[in-house]
Amino acid sequence: MFRSLAIVLALSTIVTAKDVTLLVIEKLNAGRKGPPYDNTVIVMNLAEDAKLIDVMNKAQSEGTFSFDYTMHIQWGAYITTVNGLYADTTAKQYWQIMGGPRMKPTQFGASSYVPADHEKVLFRLVTWDREPCPDPTDDFDNLQ
Repeated sequence: MFRSLAIVLALSTIVTAKDVTLLVIEKLNAGRKGPPYDNTVIVMNLAEDAKLIDVMNKAQSEGTFSFDYTMHIQWGAYITTVNGLYADTTAKQYWQIMGGPRMKPTQFGASSYVPADHEKVLFRLVTWDREPCPDPTDDFDNLQ
């Protein structure tokens, strides 16, 4: 009986695990969401409720991704560095986080955003005083 219970628990763990892909575009204000990417990392076997910061921590512990952040009491983790590239706030730079089915800017930061199974999450370096060039692969869904 205990063996059957252990098998059921193991299977339920496998079923609830999710995979998330981290993508990075390092070129400042690249204006695109598509390839080529400077880094692509698939992080596997995450808990169903894993937040983006959990995904990033697992990738960092596996040695496939690196990042640093400062913690803000109200907003959580503010990503300052991705793969050794620092976002210079004096030059109005930040790491924009994009995700979801339409690869749009997330409404939550890394410590609150919960990516879906098989979701791709993009980090791209941008400045907050300049809109990036339009992505030619964008679906222009706001014009409809």
